[in-house]
Amino acid sequence: MRRPVRFLLLVPALGALIVACNKTPPAPPAPSEAKASGSPVVQLTPEGVRNAEVRWQHVEPGAFTPRLRLAGSITGDPKHIAEIGARVPGRVTAVTVALGDRVRKGQVLLEVEAVELHDATLNYLTASAKVRAARDTLARQKQLVDERVGAVQDLRRAEAEAASAEAAFGEAREHLGFLGLSPSEIAGLTASGNGGGTRSRVRSPIDGRVATLNVSMGQVLTGNENVVTVADVNEVWAQLRVYEGDLADVRVGASADVQVPTYADRTFVGTINFVSDVLDPVSRSADVRATLSNAEGALRPGMSATAMVVRPQAMPGLWLPAEAIQTHDGATIAFVRVGEGRFEARSISVGREQGGSFNASRGIAPADDVVVHGAFALRAELERSALEE
Repeated sequence: MRRPVRFLLLVPALGALIVACNKTPPAPPAPSEAKASGSPVVQLTPEGVRNAEVRWQHVEPGAFTPRLRLAGSITGDPKHIAEIGARVPGRVTAVTVALGDRVRKGQVLLEVEAVELHDATLNYLTASAKVRAARDTLARQKQLVDERVGAVQDLRRAEAEAASAEAAFGEAREHLGFLGLSPSEIAGLTASGNGGGTRSRVRSPIDGRVATLNVSMGQVLTGNENVVTVADVNEVWAQLRVYEGDLADVRVGASADVQVPTYADRTFVGTINFVSDVLDPVSRSADVRATLSNAEGALRPGMSATAMVVRPQAMPGLWLPAEAIQTHDGATIAFVRVGEGRFEARSISVGREQGGSFNASRGIAPADDVVVHGAFALRAELERSALEE
């Protein structure tokens, strides 16, 4: 009786096994068109294209003029910027200019009452009196020798004394000029015989505009500080730095398009007139200087600047902007528009970057519509699809 029972219990299990074996296994996913064609394709809706801001560009073979981006700042020509101070200690008795004034070379900026100038004036007047006396003595001795009543020895002594007096007089005159007196003012001292000139006049050594004025009436100066800055910025420099790897592409005479943050929509065109022969050992970069015309005064020393320097023309080819180049699965790719909302990821070969562009030697054909903006979003969509598969 037990054997039939066991047989009956096995029948349901065997039936279940037969049913399970007769079930049709799920069909594998059909190969996508991307795998069939060999290159993956990203499909986006028109709304997706707009949201990702995908833009493409028709590429054609042609020559490319790369440009190198250099950072730096605007500086003034040292020959046209003067830091001016009083030459002697004293008290300021007059300030004759104001900030922003245009001044000429030799114009008086301020006056300083100085004891040293008073002493120098007295020395000058004393030397002037001595030189007049020495000249008179020399003239009298020459006349006596000519009349054969004077000794030649006395004439030689008079000549030596006159030469010494002339030297002392010249030194005293130069001292007054150093202290700020003009030749006409010095001559006026001699004519009047007045020893009361105690004011040193601080003059501008160049034509320009008063940029700083750090002085006030009654201020006591030590004679070592700079109190006025006069600047002529009709021509300024863009002081730039170029790294060692790009040094061969920067040459004297090359054009430089300079921009400053203050005028983001304006470009100032200059010319490179100096490339340093020495590299900084820390940054491995060299100084580069471009001259810029600044007749309007828009550029001011101290501004930060960015310059685009034209490199030597590169070889012809299909040039793609750096934004179009992406990496995927260890390969370099670019997206090509192959239909409405369909972008194929092409494996490409590119050369060294030049001025933000790459020369594509494989994978891109003339007349292809290459994605130049939004390629990063397409790559993200490609990677997302790969993860879902």
